[in-house]
Amino acid sequence: MNETLKSLYDRFYIPLPLTEYEQEVETCHHRLIERLEKPERKLVLQIKENFLGLLENFILYDHSGGRTVTILARNHQYLGVNEAVKAYEARKLNNGKLGVFWHTQGSGKSYSMVFLAQKIRRKFAGSPTIVILTDRDELNKQISDTFENCGLLGKTKASQFIATSGEDLVQKLKANPSFIFTLIQKFNKANPEPIYPDHDILIMSDEAHRSQYGIFADNMMALLPTASRIGFTGTPLLSNDNITERTFGGYISVYDFKRAVEDGATVPLYYENRGDKIADLHNPEITDRILDAIERADLDVDQQEKLEREFAKEIHLLTAQQRLESIAKDFVGHYSDLWTSGKAMFVCLNKVTCVRMYDLAQKYWAEEIARLEQEIKHATQQEAQELSRKLEWIKETEMAVVISQEQNEIQTFQK
Repeated sequence: MNETLKSLYDRFYIPLPLTEYEQEVETCHHRLIERLEKPERKLVLQIKENFLGLLENFILYDHSGGRTVTILARNHQYLGVNEAVKAYEARKLNNGKLGVFWHTQGSGKSYSMVFLAQKIRRKFAGSPTIVILTDRDELNKQISDTFENCGLLGKTKASQFIATSGEDLVQKLKANPSFIFTLIQKFNKANPEPIYPDHDILIMSDEAHRSQYGIFADNMMALLPTASRIGFTGTPLLSNDNITERTFGGYISVYDFKRAVEDGATVPLYYENRGDKIADLHNPEITDRILDAIERADLDVDQQEKLEREFAKEIHLLTAQQRLESIAKDFVGHYSDLWTSGKAMFVCLNKVTCVRMYDLAQKYWAEEIARLEQEIKHATQQEAQELSRKLEWIKETEMAVVISQEQNEIQTFQK
């Protein structure tokens, strides 16, 4: 407060007298604090500080869908974002590496990014440019809409902050806007002239384990050598993922699937061992080795490296055509029998195998439709009615391959 404002404040400020009840409450509060031992007193003050911090920086009003929803940070978001803020404060000591923010899917990662951006812009001097980096158009639109709907972009539409091209991205970076939303693919200029701005640039990379590979990521590092970087991901990093760790540093906050289930933040995942369903393969060596690998592997995060070693040895066995045929047939039979249960996700170990499994699933799906049509012809009226509903559901069911784009993938598929 400058001298002019202070003199006006001292001149015109008249404190309102406390009521007798308020005086009594205040007196009791001070006496209580004074009677506490030092550790207890420190705890009370810390609780007060946490509450005020929560009130100031961890409440959002999301105006999505024409209605307003109040978003209060969960415990893992509060703790994780505060750790990220500490890392940002020490960014120069760590060469701009803030770390990796691993919070499992469904735990509010997008809101955590908003909380972090909000607190940094409120608590730190200057006007940093925060770059929100994704690798798919739909993710870019989703996260930019979230920032807009939560009020961080003011009255400006999110589209004004989205980089439309590589050149537009460079111009935005030089102009110091509050936010930039861009795809990693927009860093498409090789050997770019580095930008050394007089303001801070923070790169918040969504799905960091996917976006930090290849020429685009190298171009980004060359263009913004002084930028700070934090990686957000919903899945744990592989043990041999040196690039992501080299780009961002180690974990600063971990909220894994087990904790999310315990907290009720996401639904539990149940495992049904269907390894016996591949026992019809004619090559017993393949069956035994795969089943042995399944038995030996432990899906605990701490034993991820062991899992990778086991399956790296079995890559050709795991993707053998005969085995994929058997799995696809079992999947179609299993899922079509549970046709009232909703959606399904089929996860494969790589993109090529994913496309192969899609083709096989479509093949057996068509066979299931033909089988049901024949069964309906010979069924009773009551049975036919139920089977017809099932047939209608099967015909309406859509399948799609969802993969992230990467460099040289056309050549990979051609192989």
